[in-house]
Amino acid sequence: MIIFLITSVFASHIYPIAQNPKTFAFQLAYQQGSLTLDLNSQLTFMKLKGEEVKCNSSPFGDEIECSSCTPNCVIGDGNLMQSDVNLTNVLQEDQTEQMLYVSTDQEEILGLGQQRGSSKTPQNPFLSNIFHVCLGYDKGFISKEFKNPYKYQINYKSNSSSKYQVDLKLIKIQNQTIVNLTGKVTYVDSRDPYILLPEENYQKIITYFSKFQVVEESHTLIVKNQSLTLPDIEFIFDDDDEKIIMEPEAYILKLSNDTQILRFNRSKLNRTELGLPFLAQKLMTIDQNTEKFYFSDFNCQDQFQQIQLEIGYFKQILLPTLLICLVFYCILTQKAKAYKQSKANESYELTKLKQEIEDEEEI
Repeated sequence: MIIFLITSVFASHIYPIAQNPKTFAFQLAYQQGSLTLDLNSQLTFMKLKGEEVKCNSSPFGDEIECSSCTPNCVIGDGNLMQSDVNLTNVLQEDQTEQMLYVSTDQEEILGLGQQRGSSKTPQNPFLSNIFHVCLGYDKGFISKEFKNPYKYQINYKSNSSSKYQVDLKLIKIQNQTIVNLTGKVTYVDSRDPYILLPEENYQKIITYFSKFQVVEESHTLIVKNQSLTLPDIEFIFDDDDEKIIMEPEAYILKLSNDTQILRFNRSKLNRTELGLPFLAQKLMTIDQNTEKFYFSDFNCQDQFQQIQLEIGYFKQILLPTLLICLVFYCILTQKAKAYKQSKANESYELTKLKQEIEDEEEI
C-alpha cells in the first residue's frame, strides 16, 4: 500500500505517449491535438490559441530575445504564446500543465532540442532543464518529475545545432567489432525509425547479418529465416567505454504481412543517426545542466498498466473495504468512550454516596 501511494504521487505528473503507426514518431496527446516528440527541435509548436507573449518579457525566467515585435513577440514565422494545456496522466487523471510555444498551422511539435533555455529559444516550463522520456515499442511516457536509477551515462556535445551529438566509438556483435566509428559524427534522434549508417558501415552490417539469412531487397534488410535467433547489438561510447545494448526486439520490425525487417538503413548525409531502435525500452534522462544522457533499462511499454490495475482494485475493492472498517472503528470507538464514561459516572456516584454516608455518621 505504501509503495502504491508513493508511486501514485509521482505518477500524477507522468504522461503517456504513443507511436504514430504511419510516421513511427511518438506523440503526446492533449485536449485539442497531439505533439510529436522531437529531439531535433529547440522550440515547441502548437496550433492552440493561447495568450500572446509581449516583447521584452520573461514569463518563465530570462528575458526572451524575439525575432521581431508586433509589439508581441515573434520567433521565426510564428507568435510566441503561453497557455495552460489539459493532459491526461498515466493514472487516467486530468492534469493542467503550462506550455510556452510558437504558433503554427503545420505539424505540432514538442521541442526537446539541446539548445532549449537560451534567450533565442526559451525554455518550455513543461520540460525544464532535466526531463525524462521512456520509449517502448509503440508506447511510453514523458515526465520532468521522475527518479531514474540510471545504469549508463553518456556525454553529449554542446553545439550551435539543435541535435544531440555523442561520441559513438564501436558497434559490436557477439564480442566482434563490426563497425568502428571513432571520430565520426553521431546524433541521437527520436523520430527516425532506423539506425542510419554511412554506406561503408551499412555494408558491414549487411555482411554480418547475411549469416542469419538477412538480405537486402529494395533498400530494405529482410529476415528470410525467422526461426533463427538474432543477437544483441552493443554500442560502445567514448565515455570510459560505456556500453548500451540493443536487443533484437528493438531492431526487428514486423510488417503487416508478417515480413520481418532489420531497422538499419543508409544515411543520406554520411553520418550516424541513433534512431528509435536504439532508444527502445530505455528510460532516458536528458540533463542540460550536466550535458549528459542518463539511461536505464526500463519497461516503457506497459510499466504503468499494473498501477492502473492497482488503482481499479483500490477504488473498487480496497477503498470501500477501508471505509467500512473505518465506520466500524468509529462506532466501536464511540461505544468504548461511552462505556468508559459510564464507568466513570458510576465511580463518581459511588464516591459521592460514600462521602455522604461518612458525613452523616460524623453528625
